Amino acid sequence: MAKVISYANQKGGVGKSTLCIQTAFYLSLKKKKKVLVIDMDGQGNTSSRLAPRVIDEYGSFETVLTGTKTADLFQDNLEKIEVIHCPTGMDLIHTPKNDPALFEMEAVPLDKAMNPAKNLGALIEEYDYVLIDCPPSLGRKLVAALVMSTHVVCPVKLSGFAVDGVEGLLGTIIGIREAYNSQLDILGIIINDMDRSVNHDRSLKELEDSVPDLLFKNKIMHRPPLDTAITEGIPVWELRYGHVAAKEVELVLNELIGKVG
Repeated sequence: MAKVISYANQKGGVGKSTLCIQTAFYLSLKKKKKVLVIDMDGQGNTSSRLAPRVIDEYGSFETVLTGTKTADLFQDNLEKIEVIHCPTGMDLIHTPKNDPALFEMEAVPLDKAMNPAKNLGALIEEYDYVLIDCPPSLGRKLVAALVMSTHVVCPVKLSGFAVDGVEGLLGTIIGIREAYNSQLDILGIIINDMDRSVNHDRSLKELEDSVPDLLFKNKIMHRPPLDTAITEGIPVWELRYGHVAAKEVELVLNELIGKVG
């Protein structure tokens, strides 16, 4: 049975896409697993980093996006799903950059948020892992992702509002579990992009006091090579100067996969 993992937080800029992409690289390239990535974020950043690229007439890289879009999954009866086969081994259901069709899904009736799970039912079972990059807000797309997920992980960037954000997100996840998906397992909270500042130490202490059982043991510190790797659409361990960041990411991903089982 496929493991379906959502990367969720109701705040942007916390590392959902980064962790989703690096997990896809890790499982596909290092663990030789069959992986499907679903880009549920209307910005389309994950799609732009994983999809094939060609050089246009001006010498710039252009992303090639074909087949089924994530917005199509919200149709009542989607007869065929065509995935993108990415150069680094995983498959992708993509979202074009700032896709208006996917943003408009927030206005559809709530029952439409059940359609992606229905339409993807048979396809999901062809994979070992399905990774879903969720949007940074509570709405139909996040509901759709959590309804079809077996697990959810919450990347967090420490700030003065980290605890408030986590409490709100956990409330949303518990509500989805009670109403739509009783099998949804909360893997926990990944601290990402942490520095040694007093503010980050204070926020970490608040989280440790508030939700100690949910915090991942391993953390990812502020590492510029990780940003570079995501910008270039490559695994962080391929950067010659990225070995420290790569080690931290791998420890977190090993812990994540261990929790999934």
